[in-house]
Amino acid sequence: MNNVKYLLTLVLCFCFTAVMAQRRISGHVWNKADGPVIMANVVEVDKDNRIVSAVQTDASGNFSMTIKNPANKLKVSYIGYATRELPIGGTTVFRIEMQSKTALKEVVVKGERRVKSNGFSIPTREISVAQQSLNMDEMQGLSFETAGEALQGQIAGLDIVANSGNLGAGTSMRLRGVSSINGNQEPLIVVDGYILEDYNSDELNLEDMENEEQFATLLQVNPDDIQSINVLKDAAATAIWGSRGANGVIEIKTRRGSRGRTRVNFSYRFTGSWQPEGMKMLNGDGYTMMLKEAYFNPNQSDVASGIVELMYRPDYTAYYGNFNNNTDWIDQVTQFGQKHNYGLSIDGGGEKATFRVSASYDHETGTIIQQSLDRFTSRLALDYYVSDRIKFSSNFALTYTKNNKNMEESNTSILSRAYQAMPNMTVYRQEYNPTTGRYDMTNEFFQMFPSSSTAGLVGPTSGLSSYYLSDMVSNGNPVAWARLAWTRQSTYTITPQFTVEYKLLGKGEEETQLNYQGEVYMNSYTETTNSYKPGALTSGTWADKINTTSNFEKKTLDFQTRHSLFFIPWFDNTDHSLQMMGRFEIGTSTSTQQQINSSGVVGGISDPNVDAYLTNLSTSTGKGHTMSVTGSIHYAFKSKYVFDVTLRADGSTKFGSGNKWGFFPGVSGRWNISDEAFFRPLRKAISMLAVRGGWGIGGNASFSEGLMYNNYKSIGSYLSTDAIAPDNLRLTEIRWEKTKSWNLGFNLGILDDLLSFDLNIYDRRTTDLLMKNVGIPSSTGFSSLAWSNVGSLKNNGWELYVNTRRLFNVGKFSMVVRFNLAQNINRITSMEPTVLASMNPDFDHAGANENWVSRVQIGNALGGIYGFRYKGVYRYDYDHSGYFRDQADNDMYGTMEEWLEDPTQAPPTAAIAEAVGQNATTPVARDANGNIIYDQNGDPKHMIYDYGGVNYEFQGGDVIYEDINHDGQINELDVVYLGSSNPKLNGGFGFDFNYGKWTLKANFNFRVGNKIVNLARMKAEDMRTNKNQSTAVNWRWRKNGDITEIPRAMNVTAAGSRVYNSLPSDRYVEKGDFVRLQYLQLAYSFDADKLKRFGIRSLRLAASGNNLWFWTRYLGVDPEHSQSGYSPCIDNSQTPLSRSFTLSLNIGF
Repeated sequence: MNNVKYLLTLVLCFCFTAVMAQRRISGHVWNKADGPVIMANVVEVDKDNRIVSAVQTDASGNFSMTIKNPANKLKVSYIGYATRELPIGGTTVFRIEMQSKTALKEVVVKGERRVKSNGFSIPTREISVAQQSLNMDEMQGLSFETAGEALQGQIAGLDIVANSGNLGAGTSMRLRGVSSINGNQEPLIVVDGYILEDYNSDELNLEDMENEEQFATLLQVNPDDIQSINVLKDAAATAIWGSRGANGVIEIKTRRGSRGRTRVNFSYRFTGSWQPEGMKMLNGDGYTMMLKEAYFNPNQSDVASGIVELMYRPDYTAYYGNFNNNTDWIDQVTQFGQKHNYGLSIDGGGEKATFRVSASYDHETGTIIQQSLDRFTSRLALDYYVSDRIKFSSNFALTYTKNNKNMEESNTSILSRAYQAMPNMTVYRQEYNPTTGRYDMTNEFFQMFPSSSTAGLVGPTSGLSSYYLSDMVSNGNPVAWARLAWTRQSTYTITPQFTVEYKLLGKGEEETQLNYQGEVYMNSYTETTNSYKPGALTSGTWADKINTTSNFEKKTLDFQTRHSLFFIPWFDNTDHSLQMMGRFEIGTSTSTQQQINSSGVVGGISDPNVDAYLTNLSTSTGKGHTMSVTGSIHYAFKSKYVFDVTLRADGSTKFGSGNKWGFFPGVSGRWNISDEAFFRPLRKAISMLAVRGGWGIGGNASFSEGLMYNNYKSIGSYLSTDAIAPDNLRLTEIRWEKTKSWNLGFNLGILDDLLSFDLNIYDRRTTDLLMKNVGIPSSTGFSSLAWSNVGSLKNNGWELYVNTRRLFNVGKFSMVVRFNLAQNINRITSMEPTVLASMNPDFDHAGANENWVSRVQIGNALGGIYGFRYKGVYRYDYDHSGYFRDQADNDMYGTMEEWLEDPTQAPPTAAIAEAVGQNATTPVARDANGNIIYDQNGDPKHMIYDYGGVNYEFQGGDVIYEDINHDGQINELDVVYLGSSNPKLNGGFGFDFNYGKWTLKANFNFRVGNKIVNLARMKAEDMRTNKNQSTAVNWRWRKNGDITEIPRAMNVTAAGSRVYNSLPSDRYVEKGDFVRLQYLQLAYSFDADKLKRFGIRSLRLAASGNNLWFWTRYLGVDPEHSQSGYSPCIDNSQTPLSRSFTLSLNIGF
């Protein structure tokens, strides 16, 4: 019985203990400023940080709960407040005050900024590679279409040039020069750790960069969503990207949410833009006079009398009213452009999750009529902390663009058509009214009649244009081209990304850590481009296949998965720091595209299902696989001695069995000299002095898949059976294009980094250069190889970046200064002789007018410019030379004595002009000493163009080309190197002035030392066709004795093609140096404390101007042009960058 009593006593004690252990507690959660905190999370956690029980506070901030164990802790959290953690113990009633995260007490924080480098998070003082970052918060309120525009002039060594001023035209980027001929020359664009888009050079038209949107692919990323941009420059920095990083890497990091109360931000920007003043062109009267002279000069004949469009004959009523005008075509095709940008973002988060959702819509009309661009972007970023070991992240982006472009044939823009159009032609057709005797303006665009097939005056009702004006018939009415023909492009891009991070070992910085990161990324891209050209824009008939349409569709899907392990051991001796990473990636890409061209389509319907005459059909599919393995190590001793090594192996199905894998190492180190004991006396003045060194190998494989296989095509039939044959040679031996480089860098900080310098010196050597369409002997059965490894080149140079913290802190005033400068020298070092010969074909003497050759010479740069040296215009013709053996021939036009009677006139002969020290140029041959070369008859030898070929004898008023070898003729032996298209120096500088809540920002960018072929000016001054000319031709040569830089007017058709005043020469090779005011912005940020009463967190107003001013000696409209491949830089009337102003509003709640 006693045993039973004891047992019951024990059971009662146990129950009492259990009841006591699960007792109820209550409490009140509050904040001094906000009062009761509603729906705060109150949880009981055990020693392993596991949740045992949980409740939420009610509308009064009160809670009540049953606890499991008084030894546990109570954790209270809510968005916007710092988490409180309290022991439970014997307390039954809690009164818990929450502290706002934004209301910090005065604390002393000692830490260091950490950045990502080679996959690791390290202190900035341990960066051993060449890289530079841009914080996009500094660009708030500015109007940039893409991130490329924001980078312009900001990063040392990064040369960015706009492809054109057309909407969505994008930019061309070169980082540390050009390292490939036909391969991709652009830096790799990476967004949140994944490549935005890979381009195959086969897909790019390097001759038409104005219409290429490969770097308008940055349209897929809204600049307002970008938090920062990091540019990796040397091979040690880009080694982690392996074969894709040879041209440098631009890493874009988008914004993510942060813990705290939900924040709403809205922005609106209005931008107004206009075209800069272009070349001054002839009006209708000046144009008519010039053309009549151009047709008369070749044979001293009145050919122009047969061109009714120049005669202004009232009896030709179908012509007179339509060709009796002074139309300013440039004014007709330009307009005031507008852009409206609306942006909205919502972000916030609590203890477990953070989020950010953003959306942006742009509507833009261009400065050229009928151009418009609509863009919608959205992005969702979510971070969910499952526990203190597991984190799940996702990033989902959607972009839609609709770009309405002008239709362009033969790379001829609407602006180019406007420069060339006849200024005496009307925009709208004018119809003669016999009742009133006047011409009535109609609503129809005027289109020139089909050109006559024979020379001579056409009949007044013939419905034909004059024979000689066929080029103007083709050029047409620029306004009609803009408004009736169109190209419409739409794109959709969806990029979901998912990441899981798992801390396998250790959780804190003072523990050995082994972390796993798994990622999945997809990029789905769809592009549709439709175009339509109505028959009204042509002089053809239905049989000529008018009313043409084209439909292009492209779809790509990229899938990539990446798995990384990070090992970070903890050392008791904290002087040592070590991080190691191993990464495995595998990716696959698929693509399909098709194009359909049709004619006979009515109403501008471009749907491929509409009945029409099919003129062309093509379709293709592609699939490729990549695999890579990466290993990286970062070691630092006292953050003073730093060592990094990376090795990446890339595998690709583009290559044959022996070359599928490429290996790309990178090694770098850093020595922080300022941390040495011997440097201690200088630390007050010099806060940082470091030297860095790095070496590595990058690669390039930007050609399409399938080159290692045969493609087959139909070759007709044999014995009534269809037959096919290989269309190409299999490229099983093609190799990776590789770039080896070293970098030596120096960092200097003065007065606690008040002034910072970053200097880098580098050398890059590219071998196994990839080149497409390489000619081969026809005995193989084929004319060329799709791609081949052909040679090598090198780039070396230096770059300097200088920036400051806030200077001159006087009262409310302070300022920040930044400056960068870079030089790059590009040289071709070797090339296979057969390839070099094919790239430098024989000079086409007969077709050389307005034709600039693309040449490659060992020792010169890619994009070199070659041509003749221009020496002026012959003042006298051969007959007026005055150097003949027979004095009678010399005195025929006047003697010295006769001229001295009225010396205000030009001397009658070149000999007399020479005798009195005047310009005495005349087309006679001279030797190296300047002495005249005489023929066997004792008369001066006539200068000839291409003796034995063209055999043209130069005349007075013709262009003088330097006879390099003094053989009395101008031919390909006189072609010389005229300069490089690449700048010798480029960079930028800027200033930020701050006064209280006011900020004034200015940024400039510049290029120095590059040359540009001003083909637009050549076409506007050569007077060889019917294209309109600039007013400069008013000073053209007209008679013997005239001194001018403008040659005589000579129409090529009237002269039987024997006109050579527009051969490629340095007359039109101009310096492209410029300094541009990229932007100037004035902004005001309202006081946050005063805004609180209205429920507003922040408010900022800004006004800015973009591209308002630039200095240059370039005679074209805008000097911002770039070269592609090995072609020279050519200005062919591309639409220039517009001037603009922006008004912006940013408001936060």
